[in-house]
Amino acid sequence: MKKTITTLLTLTMAASLAGCGSKPADEPTKSQGTVIESAVDFYTEVWAAFGEDKQFAAVGGDAANEAEAPAKFAMTDENKETFEYLLHVNDDLYDMLDDDAATLQHMMNTNTFSSAFTKLKDSSKAEEFAEDYKAEIQEQHWMCGFPDKVVVISVADYVMMAYGAEECIDDLVEACSEVAPDSTVLVDAPAVLD
Repeated sequence: MKKTITTLLTLTMAASLAGCGSKPADEPTKSQGTVIESAVDFYTEVWAAFGEDKQFAAVGGDAANEAEAPAKFAMTDENKETFEYLLHVNDDLYDMLDDDAATLQHMMNTNTFSSAFTKLKDSSKAEEFAEDYKAEIQEQHWMCGFPDKVVVISVADYVMMAYGAEECIDDLVEACSEVAPDSTVLVDAPAVLD
């Protein structure tokens, strides 16, 4: 009798341990990080997280999608030169970006705030992109309205790149971390080297 009870207990324990750690097939899996449906949707959330007191007169998007908020910037051959000019991105950096991008610039002076949130073709190159972008900004010969900082933030398969006044850039970093707590600041550096 003891042998039968012991065997039953052992089998019951083995069955319960075998089920340990597995979940029913219909139970949804939890996301391991921020899920981004589109660059515009994400950047719109970040812009809202600034709060009205920290938002400024801004314009986003390309000529076909222009809005006074973050807006789609189509990464086409026709738009390449404009994107590179606004963000101070060179050809190599541009070629690392996929066609899911949203931009936002200060309406009066792009050196006060200029930014883009874009998907990378290869997310494993986020750090390389960040370092190259920092170097590109720091090598600019600014004519007026010198920006204070450059920042690159990694979120999922995307990067947020921006340069401008310190207060605006710090507000962006804070808003981005509020919307995506798993975001990583890859670069936070002076935009102008002494």
